[in-house]
Amino acid sequence: MTDHDDHNDDNAIERVLRAAGGRAQPSAQMKEAVRAAVHAQWREAVNQRKRRTHRVWLAAAASVALAAIGIVAMRTAFDAPGAVVASVSRATGEVKSRDGIWTGWKSATVEHPVHGGDTVMTGSDGRAALALAGGVSLRLDRDTRIAFDDAEHVEVLAGAVYVDSGASGSTHLLQVRTPAGAVRHVGTQYEVRLVGAGTRLRVREGRVELTPADGAAHSVRAGEQVVVSKTGLLAREPVATSGPEWDWVLHAAPPFDLDGRRVREFLTWAGRELGRDIVFATPESEAEADRAVLSGSMSGLTPAEAIAAVLPTTRLRSLERDDAIVIALD
Repeated sequence: MTDHDDHNDDNAIERVLRAAGGRAQPSAQMKEAVRAAVHAQWREAVNQRKRRTHRVWLAAAASVALAAIGIVAMRTAFDAPGAVVASVSRATGEVKSRDGIWTGWKSATVEHPVHGGDTVMTGSDGRAALALAGGVSLRLDRDTRIAFDDAEHVEVLAGAVYVDSGASGSTHLLQVRTPAGAVRHVGTQYEVRLVGAGTRLRVREGRVELTPADGAAHSVRAGEQVVVSKTGLLAREPVATSGPEWDWVLHAAPPFDLDGRRVREFLTWAGRELGRDIVFATPESEAEADRAVLSGSMSGLTPAEAIAAVLPTTRLRSLERDDAIVIALD
């Protein structure tokens, strides 16, 4: 193609453009309509984004609220004390209790209530007596820890406990759980102690049944003890029902209210605590024990010390004979 041909083409293009005229411009009305449509679209997009964000925040807030409600409900369930199952009737040295898992240990003094779910412990210098339903006395030796499920179930976690169902033979049945199994009494006095070799059960009066988790029940009677090893082996042998083996029980015994009580009541209590029979030498001495009324206090005295201190204030005296305490007229 020559330069002359190129010039002719440029002229042709110029003529076409002049014939077409300038580009048509949109009217002001059209511009406003387009602007309004674009703005509306933008606002909708922004609103949708806000709604999505709001829903996310609402969902997150709801989750947090539900979690908080769950925590509060769980906390309330653990914190809410169960029914009162016992009260402290004697406490010497360090005695503490704890309700559930949310609170710390609190000092447990006389009349302190114990609820289902509570744990009670004694320190190296502590002993305690708990009064349960039906006149049952539960005593804790030093360095002992127990946990109550309810009024009829208690677990020994450490140390030793002594159960006295009362002279009248309470019908309130208490199950004491140990590593060796569950112990139930039949109108009795007995001690359960966790020892290095396993669990030792001593029966002072009546009969108890020891039921392992995976075996048949063993009946243990007064004057017997069994030791169950950690492997489940059981050794049975005789044990004295009075004497030094039971001294700690006397120091943990709940107090006896002497004032206004008849001598017979006092002697029945003392004999039971000592594991000794009370025998009257003559019908006259028995009649005097039924007639005489005591006054004053024996606070701080063991049962043996109380007998020595109280009987001289009456017309009676005591003599020890084998496993019995003989009461005679002075």
